[in-house]
Amino acid sequence: MLPPLRSYLCGALLLAACGLAGAADPPASPWNIGGAVRVNYVYKSWQPEYRHGFVGLDTLRLDVKYDDGQLIGSAQYRYNHFPAGQGGYTNNFLHHGWAGVRFADKSELHVGLDKVPFGLLPFASNNFFESIAYYLGLEDTYALGINYAWRSGPVAWRLAYFARDGGSYGGGGNTARASNRYSFNLVPDDDKLGYGTGQGDRERDTLVARAAWHAPGEANTELGLSLLSGAIHSNNGERSRRRAAAIHAKGSRGPWTMMAEALYYNNDTRHLPGQTFGGLDPNSFVILGAFGYPYPVAAKGVVYVANVSYDIAGSAGPFTGFKIYNDYSVLKKKTGGFKDSLQNVTGLSFSSGKWMFYADVMLAKHQPYMSPDFGGLAATSPLHDGFSQRINLQAGYYF
Repeated sequence: MLPPLRSYLCGALLLAACGLAGAADPPASPWNIGGAVRVNYVYKSWQPEYRHGFVGLDTLRLDVKYDDGQLIGSAQYRYNHFPAGQGGYTNNFLHHGWAGVRFADKSELHVGLDKVPFGLLPFASNNFFESIAYYLGLEDTYALGINYAWRSGPVAWRLAYFARDGGSYGGGGNTARASNRYSFNLVPDDDKLGYGTGQGDRERDTLVARAAWHAPGEANTELGLSLLSGAIHSNNGERSRRRAAAIHAKGSRGPWTMMAEALYYNNDTRHLPGQTFGGLDPNSFVILGAFGYPYPVAAKGVVYVANVSYDIAGSAGPFTGFKIYNDYSVLKKKTGGFKDSLQNVTGLSFSSGKWMFYADVMLAKHQPYMSPDFGGLAATSPLHDGFSQRINLQAGYYF
C-alpha cells in the first residue's frame, strides 16, 4: 500500500507546485484597454485673423480590445473639441466596434462597425490627414456589416457586406446632426449648416471584394485589386447604385517605401430637378459628410495616389522611428465640367515612448480641409483657384 500512497502524495505535491506557479505568474488577460490624447498646432494661409496659427485639442479617444486567440473584438470611441480657428465645435462618435472569431487557419470573421476593405490598407497615406480618397469615403472608412478575411498562398482575400454606413452620433449645436461621424459617407444635406439642396441619400447594401498578392519572399511587396458596389437610397423614393474599383501597389526596399493607387468611382444618383444649388446639375454631385459638416462632391471621378517615404535609422535623444514622406493625391472629376482637386503633404513623423509626433506641410487646391474652398470637391469657387497652405504639428499620447 505504501508505493501507491507515495505516488498520490507526489502527485498532490506536483499539482500544488503547479498551482503556486500559476498564482505567481497568472495568464495574460485577453482584454486591452487604452486610448489617446492628441493636440494640434495649426496654421492656415487663408486665415489672416490667425496670423500665427493656433493650438487646440484634437481628439480624446478610448480603445477596448479583446483577443483570447479565438474570440476577438475591438471598439473605439472618440471625442473632438475643435478651437475657434477650426469652427469652434465639438462632436463625438463610435469610430469602430466589432466582435469576431479567428479560425484555426488564421482567417477572421468580424461582425459590427468595421473598416471597409478597399484599396491600400490600412491607409493610402503616411500623413495624419490621409489622401484625398479619404474625403470621398474611399480610404479609412467604416460601415456596419460582416467582414471575412483569409489567405490562400500568396494572395490575401477580403469579402465584406455592409448593410448600412456607420451612423451619426453627437455634436454641438453648430454641427449638422447627420454628419457627426468619423467616416465620410453619403448623408442627407442640412438646410442650416449645409447647402440646402434637399438631397437625402444614404448608403445601403454595399458589397466589397479585395485581393492582394504578396510577392514570395517579399512580405512588403503587394499588388491589389478592390471592387465595391452598393445601393443609394434617396429621400425622394428613388433607388440607384454607387460603384468603385481600385488597383494598388506597395513595396519597400531598404528604408524606402512606395505606395500607388488608381481608383474610379461613380454615384449614379436620381435626384429631382430641384435638389441642387447654384444652378448645378443635381446629378453631377452628391453630399458627403463627417466631423459635423456636409459638403458637395463630384458624383463621378478618378483618383490617383502616389506616396514615397524614407525611414531614418537611429535616434536623437529620446526620439526614434523617424520617417520623412511626401504624399500626393489628385481627384479628376468626370462630371459637371468641374475643376480637379489635389493635395500634396510633405512631412515627418517620429515617436518617443508612448508619444507620437507629426509635422505636416500641406499644399492643396479645392480641398475642404486644406483650403477655404469647402465645396471644392465638386464645383469650385473662382475666388480660391490658387494653392493654399496648411501647417499641422501634432503631439499625441497613446496609452
